[in-house]
Amino acid sequence: MIDVPNTQYITINKNGIFVGGKAAKYYRGKDIENIDAVKVFFAKIQRENPEIKEMHVGAFALKKIEVKYGVVSSGAVGPNVWGRVKLSDGRLGPWVFGYTYESASVCVGCCAIDFVEDVCHDFDMRSAVLNTVQKIR
Repeated sequence: MIDVPNTQYITINKNGIFVGGKAAKYYRGKDIENIDAVKVFFAKIQRENPEIKEMHVGAFALKKIEVKYGVVSSGAVGPNVWGRVKLSDGRLGPWVFGYTYESASVCVGCCAIDFVEDVCHDFDMRSAVLNTVQKIR
């Protein structure tokens, strides 16, 4: 299955925020909102789950009902937030659907902060994302 290239999503790790392997303040031409808070939330997630090396978050056109088994095979921009984890051993969790924004433009700017904050504070989102860690251990 074709996966989305890293130029089409935001990578968050202990070293910062990246798009396409390069440090980034912008994603798909828009400011990544609340970068400092994204880093704080990621650090909290990683403290509680040290096997998580990074998180990938993107604004995609694919809706939850269009994807099976957590594989996002199209990086086309859209209003739908998707995220996944990468473990220290290199294994990737499946993409987990977050929610749909009113527009792709809003999603692009807010997807990183909203996704990592929800993983920290929303039980259902945290379970969906972190249970993938349990399954692939």
